[in-house]
Amino acid sequence: LSVPHIISDEASCYYHGYVLAEMAVHQTREWFLSKYGFIVDNPKVGSILCEHYWHFGNSEGFLDLVNRLTGRELNGKSWTDHLSISVEEKVRKEKEDYENAIHKTKEEETDIDLQMNLRFVDGDLTISDSKSKGSFLAACKEF
Repeated sequence: LSVPHIISDEASCYYHGYVLAEMAVHQTREWFLSKYGFIVDNPKVGSILCEHYWHFGNSEGFLDLVNRLTGRELNGKSWTDHLSISVEEKVRKEKEDYENAIHKTKEEETDIDLQMNLRFVDGDLTISDSKSKGSFLAACKEF
Protein backbone atom coordinates (compact mmCIF):
# COMPACT_ATOMS: atom_id res chain seq x y z
CA LEU A 1 0.00 0.00 0.00
CA SER A 2 1.44 3.35 -1.01
CA VAL A 3 0.86 6.31 1.26
CA PRO A 4 1.30 9.74 -0.33
CA HIS A 5 4.19 11.54 1.36
CA ILE A 6 2.15 14.56 2.34
CA ILE A 7 -0.20 12.62 4.64
CA SER A 8 2.39 10.38 6.29
CA ASP A 9 4.11 11.54 9.44
CA GLU A 10 7.61 11.11 8.03
CA ALA A 11 6.88 13.41 5.06
CA SER A 12 9.36 16.06 6.16
CA CYS A 13 12.21 13.55 5.83
CA TYR A 14 11.20 12.69 2.27
CA TYR A 15 10.93 16.31 1.19
CA HIS A 16 14.18 17.23 2.92
CA GLY A 17 15.90 14.48 0.92
CA TYR A 18 14.30 15.68 -2.32
CA VAL A 19 15.51 19.23 -1.71
CA LEU A 20 19.06 18.08 -0.97
CA ALA A 21 19.06 15.91 -4.09
CA GLU A 22 17.76 18.75 -6.26
CA MET A 23 20.43 21.07 -4.88
CA ALA A 24 23.11 18.48 -5.65
CA VAL A 25 21.81 17.96 -9.19
CA HIS A 26 21.98 21.68 -9.99
CA GLN A 27 25.37 22.10 -8.35
CA THR A 28 26.73 19.08 -10.26
CA ARG A 29 25.27 20.28 -13.56
CA GLU A 30 26.78 23.72 -13.02
CA TRP A 31 30.18 22.12 -12.34
CA PHE A 32 30.02 20.03 -15.54
CA LEU A 33 28.89 23.01 -17.63
CA SER A 34 31.62 25.27 -16.26
CA LYS A 35 34.32 22.62 -16.79
CA TYR A 36 33.25 21.12 -20.15
CA GLY A 37 30.60 23.43 -21.58
CA PHE A 38 28.08 20.63 -22.16
CA ILE A 39 26.64 17.55 -20.49
CA VAL A 40 24.55 15.68 -23.09
CA ASP A 41 26.72 13.32 -25.19
CA ASN A 42 29.76 14.22 -23.11
CA PRO A 43 31.74 10.97 -22.80
CA LYS A 44 33.38 12.14 -19.56
CA VAL A 45 30.16 12.56 -17.56
CA GLY A 46 29.48 8.89 -16.84
CA SER A 47 32.99 8.03 -15.72
CA ILE A 48 33.23 11.14 -13.53
CA LEU A 49 29.89 10.39 -11.85
CA CYS A 50 31.02 6.78 -11.29
CA GLU A 51 34.35 7.85 -9.84
CA HIS A 52 33.09 10.66 -7.62
CA TYR A 53 29.54 9.62 -6.65
CA TRP A 54 28.54 6.02 -7.31
CA HIS A 55 31.84 4.26 -6.56
CA PHE A 56 31.57 5.03 -2.85
CA GLY A 57 28.04 3.76 -2.30
CA ASN A 58 27.13 4.40 1.33
CA SER A 59 30.74 4.44 2.55
CA GLU A 60 30.96 8.23 2.15
CA GLY A 61 28.61 10.98 3.25
CA PHE A 62 26.41 12.59 0.60
CA LEU A 63 27.64 16.10 1.41
CA ASP A 64 31.27 14.96 1.15
CA LEU A 65 30.67 13.45 -2.30
CA VAL A 66 29.20 16.68 -3.66
CA ASN A 67 32.00 18.73 -2.14
CA ARG A 68 34.70 16.42 -3.53
CA LEU A 69 33.36 16.68 -7.09
CA THR A 70 32.28 20.31 -7.28
CA GLY A 71 34.89 21.78 -4.95
CA ARG A 72 32.34 23.47 -2.71
CA GLU A 73 29.98 22.56 0.04
CA LEU A 74 26.42 21.78 -1.00
CA ASN A 75 24.31 24.92 -1.11
CA GLY A 76 21.28 26.22 -2.97
CA LYS A 77 23.02 28.84 -5.14
CA SER A 78 23.09 26.79 -8.36
CA TRP A 79 19.42 25.90 -7.96
CA THR A 80 18.25 29.41 -7.12
CA ASP A 81 20.34 30.83 -9.98
CA HIS A 82 18.58 28.37 -12.28
CA LEU A 83 15.17 29.38 -10.91
CA SER A 84 15.87 33.11 -11.29
CA ILE A 85 16.28 32.93 -15.09
CA SER A 86 13.32 34.45 -16.92
CA VAL A 87 11.23 32.24 -19.18
CA GLU A 88 12.30 34.24 -22.21
CA GLU A 89 15.98 33.85 -21.37
CA LYS A 90 15.53 30.14 -20.65
CA VAL A 91 13.81 29.56 -24.02
CA ARG A 92 16.49 31.58 -25.83
CA LYS A 93 19.30 29.61 -24.15
CA GLU A 94 17.62 26.25 -24.79
CA LYS A 95 17.22 27.12 -28.50
CA GLU A 96 20.86 28.20 -28.67
CA ASP A 97 22.02 24.98 -27.00
CA TYR A 98 19.83 22.93 -29.33
CA GLU A 99 21.20 24.63 -32.45
CA ASN A 100 24.76 24.17 -31.21
CA ALA A 101 24.12 20.47 -30.60
CA ILE A 102 22.62 20.06 -34.08
CA HIS A 103 25.61 21.84 -35.62
CA LYS A 104 28.05 19.70 -33.63
CA THR A 105 26.25 16.50 -34.66
CA LYS A 106 26.37 17.52 -38.32
CA GLU A 107 30.11 18.17 -38.03
CA GLU A 108 30.79 14.76 -36.49
CA GLU A 109 28.39 12.62 -38.58
CA THR A 110 30.08 9.42 -37.43
CA ASP A 111 27.59 6.65 -36.96
CA ILE A 112 26.95 5.10 -33.60
CA ASP A 113 27.13 1.33 -33.31
CA LEU A 114 24.67 0.28 -30.62
CA GLN A 115 25.19 -3.40 -31.48
CA MET A 116 21.44 -3.77 -31.78
CA ASN A 117 18.54 -3.05 -34.09
CA LEU A 118 16.64 0.08 -33.08
CA ARG A 119 13.06 0.51 -34.27
CA PHE A 120 10.96 3.67 -34.05
CA VAL A 121 7.34 2.57 -33.81
CA ASP A 122 3.92 4.08 -33.31
CA GLY A 123 1.50 1.32 -32.40
CA ASP A 124 1.69 -1.22 -35.23
CA LEU A 125 3.41 1.22 -37.59
CA THR A 126 7.19 0.96 -37.89
CA ILE A 127 8.40 4.46 -38.73
CA SER A 128 12.04 3.55 -39.16
CA ASP A 129 14.56 0.93 -38.10
CA SER A 130 18.33 0.89 -38.08
CA LYS A 131 18.60 -2.55 -39.71
CA SER A 132 16.68 -1.64 -42.86
CA LYS A 133 18.26 1.84 -43.03
CA GLY A 134 21.75 0.48 -42.50
CA SER A 135 22.67 2.62 -39.51
CA PHE A 136 21.42 4.25 -36.34
CA LEU A 137 21.81 7.81 -37.69
CA ALA A 138 19.98 6.97 -40.92
CA ALA A 139 17.06 5.61 -38.89
CA CYS A 140 17.09 8.73 -36.69
CA LYS A 141 17.04 11.01 -39.73
CA GLU A 142 14.06 9.15 -41.18
CA PHE A 143 12.28 9.34 -37.83
